[in-house]
Amino acid sequence: MPLEPTREQQQMIESTEGYQRCAAVPGSGKTFCLTRRIAYLITELYIDPSSIIGLTFTNKAASSMRRRLRDLVGDECSCFMGTFHGFCNMILREESHRLNWPKTFSIIDTADQTDLVRQTAEELGLDLKDITAQKYLEQIQEYKLSHEALYVPLITGPDKKPLEDLADSASDNFSRVFYLYLLRQRDHALADFTDLIHMVLYLFRTNPEVLETWQEHCQYVLCDEFQDVSKDQQELLTFLSGKYHNLFVIGDDDQNIYGWRGSRVEYMIGFDSQYPGARDFPLYENFRSTPEIVAVANSLIRANQNRIEKAMFTNNPHGEKPSYNCLPTEKEEALWIAAQILADTGAGQKWQDHAVLVRAASQTRALEEAFIEKKVPYKILSGARFYGSEEIRTVLSYLRMIYSLNDMDFEKTINRPRRGFGKKSLENLKALAKAKDMKLIDALGSQILEGKIRKGPLLKYYQDIMGLHAEYEKHSSAELTDMVLDFGYREELKKDVDQSRLDNVTELLNAITAMEKENEEPIPLSDLLAHFALFSGQDDDAERNAVKIMTIHTAKGLEFDTVFVNGLVEGVFPSRKLRNQDQMEEERRLFYVAVTRARRNLYLSSYRARGLLPAEGQSSFLQDIDPSLLTMVGNSYIGRPGASQGVLEKTEFALGDRVIHKGFGRGKIVGINEKSLTYEVDFEQLEGTRRILFRAKMTRADQEQSGNLE
Repeated sequence: MPLEPTREQQQMIESTEGYQRCAAVPGSGKTFCLTRRIAYLITELYIDPSSIIGLTFTNKAASSMRRRLRDLVGDECSCFMGTFHGFCNMILREESHRLNWPKTFSIIDTADQTDLVRQTAEELGLDLKDITAQKYLEQIQEYKLSHEALYVPLITGPDKKPLEDLADSASDNFSRVFYLYLLRQRDHALADFTDLIHMVLYLFRTNPEVLETWQEHCQYVLCDEFQDVSKDQQELLTFLSGKYHNLFVIGDDDQNIYGWRGSRVEYMIGFDSQYPGARDFPLYENFRSTPEIVAVANSLIRANQNRIEKAMFTNNPHGEKPSYNCLPTEKEEALWIAAQILADTGAGQKWQDHAVLVRAASQTRALEEAFIEKKVPYKILSGARFYGSEEIRTVLSYLRMIYSLNDMDFEKTINRPRRGFGKKSLENLKALAKAKDMKLIDALGSQILEGKIRKGPLLKYYQDIMGLHAEYEKHSSAELTDMVLDFGYREELKKDVDQSRLDNVTELLNAITAMEKENEEPIPLSDLLAHFALFSGQDDDAERNAVKIMTIHTAKGLEFDTVFVNGLVEGVFPSRKLRNQDQMEEERRLFYVAVTRARRNLYLSSYRARGLLPAEGQSSFLQDIDPSLLTMVGNSYIGRPGASQGVLEKTEFALGDRVIHKGFGRGKIVGINEKSLTYEVDFEQLEGTRRILFRAKMTRADQEQSGNLE
């Protein structure tokens, strides 16, 4: 990146008013431009920093933006720069009373949600062998995403009886689990990630006064990585910018790779339709990669149809052509990658300058075996493993317990360390708490007061928790972490033969201390808990001199001198799970993201056999690349272009469209199922509806002169 903005970047930075879209290619300095734009608003136009809202998708990206902005404007860096979920959390802390929730509500991550599903199923006497807790959770989240207006009032309304009635009358297992899950969320004020944004949207729709307050607060709204927004996030941006109409978005539609979690590339492509009169600022110069890598990336992505046409270019010095090698087996492919890395490090390059990007985590086994055999140091980045460990989650449960005294964390901490409170004792306490409509910690207190519980460890647990709960606001988060460790858990870890668990807890305390030092003041416990609850896999990338192995999704936003993209085999990359053209284009965008992580060297590879089984053939994506742009290793070559197997066309009709089927005649589209790739059609000449595959050759009835359905 240049030290100062280019002419194109400066023009975008200084154009501050109205709806604006910046379509930017990889390595074009998106974050650089966004932070410079905010600095311009503050230092040149003297906009109140508190009226500027900067939104992105990971804590890591938000921290990077804050650091850059602090370097530019110093102490005036007081605007909000964080994630969508973090901003919604901030709104709810202010407005939760309007939803009948306490300010001390807890945010639960995926592991906590899974635990809650297990507890719910156990309470209902359901066996989780046929349908796992994870599967129930997927169904719950899917229902929440499509029924926001139905479930939010159930967990936030003044009366919980409607939810209790639904829980009592539910007949099928999913409904029983779902409504009891919601009831437990309501009883203990537990919000998951989906709830955070849904509760804010519900609040904005039903309370004009609250909406007006936050619109007044948000005079300038900026969104990084806009191509990744979901329907809910897009609606939130529209709400927030609804008064001053100053919404700036920057992103690259060719890097939209999160369709599976609700993002839609159409929001980036159709921004000018959503906001008529919007201005465009293209940033097409890549400052990261060599011209040879840029050429391969351009050749690849041109095969996509649903995109903003861009001509990425670079003025960087020329380098080597990217290489392609097809090896006999997956094992030999992995050994070849290891050999290339050893040759590079022998020539003076660092291990950490190399990354192997895989389509799926299941591809790492052969790489690990090869790297171990050849003594190549490596680290697998597979998400938030450190913060997902049992000992770290236990400490965070203690912190949540002193903050909100919720039942979920009571169960996680009461026997860590062991305090002689077994399963039967817990069941009895739950029955008492339910009968008296109180929290488990309060039920424990009542038993102690009545003299029914006299065990020293349980008395100390109750006194420690309640004592620190009463005064947690007087202490920094680092002090609180140290104090809860003195409740007995640190001593238990010291007795463990494997000291890595104690080391992890010590590292957590060091990390919190460092966060407060960087923040230059104590971090409130509510903010710390929100930070860890909203933590994402991309936020955990502790630096060490080793080759990085990661999925391409994890690599988003990163860059390396040398990148290997392996497993370019049909059925692997692109995945055999793809069923329609939209999914195929997203898969191609994923390959594009992998290619554009490379600064200087890019190696592509495939294999002809995996174990004893032959591969399906080289990836069809390789056929999108002009072979003259690649160096073919050995006898490798790229076959003739051909359509990927099993890919069906995307939907052509919308709800309410009138169609003609060659066998059933005229009908009306009354339902669309993206999972089964079918339309539900109500035909004039048939009783009931029929499910018709997307690929069926149907025509629009309104293309003919007569016969439209009324």
